[in-house]
Amino acid sequence: MKLITRRLFGKGLTAGLLTAGSATGAFAAEGHVVTDCRGRRVNPGKARRIVSVGGAVTETLYALGDAARIVGVDSTSTWPVEALHDKASIGYMRALSSEGVLALRPDLVLTMNNAGPPTALDQLMASRIPVIFVDSTPSMEAIVDRTRFIADLMQAGAEGDRLCADLSRRFEILTAWRAAHTLRQRVLFVMRMTNNRPMVAGGGTAADAMIRLTGAVNAGAAMQGYKIVDQENLIALKPDVILVMAQGSEDIRKNLLADPGFRLTSAGRSGAIISMEGERLLGLGLRTPDAALELARKLAEMPLGTAGQPG
Repeated sequence: MKLITRRLFGKGLTAGLLTAGSATGAFAAEGHVVTDCRGRRVNPGKARRIVSVGGAVTETLYALGDAARIVGVDSTSTWPVEALHDKASIGYMRALSSEGVLALRPDLVLTMNNAGPPTALDQLMASRIPVIFVDSTPSMEAIVDRTRFIADLMQAGAEGDRLCADLSRRFEILTAWRAAHTLRQRVLFVMRMTNNRPMVAGGGTAADAMIRLTGAVNAGAAMQGYKIVDQENLIALKPDVILVMAQGSEDIRKNLLADPGFRLTSAGRSGAIISMEGERLLGLGLRTPDAALELARKLAEMPLGTAGQPG
């Protein structure tokens, strides 16, 4: 993997943003127009009351020193821990209520592009409040790009430089570890159980990106998005390891281990189930390089089942 270099300007920022100020300095009300990931040109104004939607957005704002500007966060904003404790909650990022957001009287809504539902976002965009969408592409490069974008938006150039350099350094550590360790496990991420059937992660998901970052194989990669699979398909996916979020992991573990089909898989025979805190695992934010390395090391300690063996 090549070193991820700092970009002088965040992807999508216009030439109007020519200087970087402190994270606590006020925006100029005019002449500060950005182009978000949807191609929308937005003037964020002074942004003294921000509603932050998405754990990656929130943790970046905190790391930039802009916690005081935040008035509300969504339920995925689990890091730092004081975010959900100190700020008003607007609920789950994919089940937003425009009324709940507007009730906080924000002067900027900064949201990951995969938030929803679309009707709520349409209502927010129809209001007089600036709404800026941040790219939610699940990739290593996108993590650095959106960190730079948010830093430039907040006119925190120096802190943005530091964060992006640190991200690049930690991704290089992950890459070096992968070069020294070959993982062949077929890892299947289970989001939850629905009517005793697992909902698993296919390609294009945050879980798929995280598994690939470790160097392992996503057993569900042939599918797109999250899919509910029956017993026959679960067996056909041949997982060596099951990956779950720590939240609700015991229920998933209990249901899977009781499934006769699951017990026919390598993961079922060895009871290979790894759990990690949900947002740390799937948030694709500042903590991702460390989380991916932690997961890779856990996978390296797992026995390799017949599904992942060469030949």
